[in-house]
Amino acid sequence: MSLLTMPRDRNWIGCIDFGTALSKAALVKRKVTSQLREREIIPLPLRDGLSGNPVLLPSVIYLTDDAVLFGDEAAREAVRGEYRGRLAFSSPKQYLSTQDTDSLDEALEAEVDPTGSYTPRQLLVLFLAHLLSKAQTAAERAPAPWPVPLRLARPAWDRARARDGEKTLKGLLLCAFAVVDRLGDRLAAPKGLPHDLAHRVLAEIIELGLFAKLEQFDHVFESAPGTESASILEANAVAAGLIRRTGRRVIVVADIGAGTSDFGAFMTGLAGNNVVGEIPQSSQILRQAGDHLDMLLTRRILDEVGIDPHDQAGKGAARRLRSRQRANKEALFTDGSVTVDLNDGTCTVTREEFLADKRVQEFTQNLRSKFHATLKVAIACARHFSPRNVQTPIEIVLTGGGNRLPMVTELSANPPLSWRYVEANRELTELLVNAPGMRAVERQLAVAVGGAVQYIPQQTAPVHI
Repeated sequence: MSLLTMPRDRNWIGCIDFGTALSKAALVKRKVTSQLREREIIPLPLRDGLSGNPVLLPSVIYLTDDAVLFGDEAAREAVRGEYRGRLAFSSPKQYLSTQDTDSLDEALEAEVDPTGSYTPRQLLVLFLAHLLSKAQTAAERAPAPWPVPLRLARPAWDRARARDGEKTLKGLLLCAFAVVDRLGDRLAAPKGLPHDLAHRVLAEIIELGLFAKLEQFDHVFESAPGTESASILEANAVAAGLIRRTGRRVIVVADIGAGTSDFGAFMTGLAGNNVVGEIPQSSQILRQAGDHLDMLLTRRILDEVGIDPHDQAGKGAARRLRSRQRANKEALFTDGSVTVDLNDGTCTVTREEFLADKRVQEFTQNLRSKFHATLKVAIACARHFSPRNVQTPIEIVLTGGGNRLPMVTELSANPPLSWRYVEANRELTELLVNAPGMRAVERQLAVAVGGAVQYIPQQTAPVHI
């Protein structure tokens, strides 16, 4: 039976966190949050685990002369292809956050698509099909049900982009299911998906016109209670996994990904009430995050050694540096410095030097400014609902791949406004820390896990101050 039309197991809910750098998926049993147990929260291993954590799938596609590669295989081939001036299709979610919908059907740059035959929309469909294929395999091995109704995590887009973005995400996912129907395990085969097969299947999918038939496939998606929306704000998803029956408090979420930094504030109910509400006007988004720091580090190194990335003589070195910029940033913050080889010499940048860079300081200030705006609203709410002479506590929760960046940890270590702050308890993801490999990534799983719980904070039922 077709994955598009077959019934979903409604005892479970799934969430796909289609990340800019890393994508995640999780299944959660449909029950009251406070009653969930470890075995009822299942992060799905989407990669083989040979390099990196198995639940974090690199959001990378690479087009060789012969095939489409995904994930780790795409990332490895991209490094080898740098000497030929070839680039990966990386950070694909950025197309949904920063580009007009029409641009999804435009031609890709020749460095990305040497065949000149793919559009961003087609590659997004193929990547999501690869993700769904891996999710199906992981669910079968768990064992866990598949398919289940799905929610889709999204950044804090403005209202118009959120409306159009959800339609686009739904259409992409329906097309991806249709691709899985036709290709199955071929989507995860070594050496990738041959171009002729990919184009033949994509042509068949276009004929189905799924983007115009979203209402016919409501069973594929899980709407948030009280809404018709199957997409959930990333910050809301994180907050959904924090509910516990310990009395009223305010939660401030800073979700720092690769492409965007999302902020939001929520308030729980009184003790014994398993509810949480979004605080109006608290949601903020900064379209700068981990990828922006990658770019700034690359720019600093190029400036340091005097390489012009736009000049023919410098293009090769600049491409090689860009292909490794995320790894360079991770080494910088992990080891305290990073040394790279460029042309006839080396360049070393220390963490202290990088943090003192004017552009990095501007990013840090932008990050803190957005956080300040969210925190200001959160404190106003906490003050309004505080009992006499007792401040309702605020918890600051840092999630996403950038949660350990120094300018991010400083947000909770040294908040820009004075109030009563308490240590955050990431209740649901903390159930996972005993599972192999989960402790290191539980904050990165917060969106996928929280987005799949039955009861999530609703923008339609905000907290009134």
